[in-house]
Amino acid sequence: MNREQTTIRLPTDLKEQIQREADRRGQSFNGMILDVLTKFKENRR
Repeated sequence: MNREQTTIRLPTDLKEQIQREADRRGQSFNGMILDVLTKFKENRR
């Protein structure tokens, strides 16, 4: 899979919520974001 780096700006509280959830699941922040975006994409079909 080809990957491209991108930057997003998040409100601090949202970033902290995502990080806590990623920690709870034993995932990285990046992995959590990828999961969320993949699920969003799948639900849009």
